[in-house]
Amino acid sequence: MAGDQLPRKVMDARKLASLLRSGPGGPLVIDSRSFVEYNSWHVLSSVNICCSKLVKRRLQQGKVTITELIQPAVRSQVEATEPQDVVVYDQSTRDASVLAADSFLSILLSKLDGCFDSVAILTGGFATFSSCFPGLCEGKPTALLPVSLSQPCLPVPSVGLTRILPHLYLGSQKDVLNK
Repeated sequence: MAGDQLPRKVMDARKLASLLRSGPGGPLVIDSRSFVEYNSWHVLSSVNICCSKLVKRRLQQGKVTITELIQPAVRSQVEATEPQDVVVYDQSTRDASVLAADSFLSILLSKLDGCFDSVAILTGGFATFSSCFPGLCEGKPTALLPVSLSQPCLPVPSVGLTRILPHLYLGSQKDVLNK
């Protein structure tokens, strides 16, 4: 259970910002949000470890290592012999002690603990950091992006269903609702 673990190291947004501003040689910053969230907006120089169900299960079973999940551009940082500090963030976790033991973030943190000397979680996650330090983030703020990638019921005249494969058709929500 999460309550049986030792207290998790935390880092606040101000501390991470000062480390990022100090230049190269700072901590390895890991974004544990989804690939889409990471690509839309993320902390400067962070790397994404996607939080898919498949990755979670493979981590739990020990079929994949942290080094294999980290992007090749920063893999040399991870494989270096000198101690490396790591800061992990998700969207908005404020207290790591309330994480469910089977959550992706909890599993990721426990695996990182086995590989690195110092692993901390960013208090308040990306939501807090991006609101306090938008200049230290890359990409477009989510407010500028559409809320949903799909756009149901566009005002386009429907031409009916389109056959893609023998048992696969493409249509609109309006076509589906017409009974």
